[in-house]
Amino acid sequence: MSKVLETQSESTEKVVLLGNKFNYIAKELKAAVDLSIIIRRESPESKHETILLWETFLSQLFGYIKQRSKESKDNLLSGVSLTRLKLF
Repeated sequence: MSKVLETQSESTEKVVLLGNKFNYIAKELKAAVDLSIIIRRESPESKHETILLWETFLSQLFGYIKQRSKESKDNLLSGVSLTRLKLF
């Protein structure tokens, strides 16, 4: 019984750690968005460069998620609702 509780406790700790990592990443992404806006406002000729940076970042992110989902046979984005994300 205590082995089960230890496993649940470790799992809970890992979920908290994951939440903390996502919170940190969210703050960094907000800073990147704000900086992108500033750069594009101050230098319209830099617009293309910022687009390339965002494309590279998003491609690497989603490519890695796809790769790891395939390797682990666990689709990390299954169950993620675009409606709940309120993207559009």
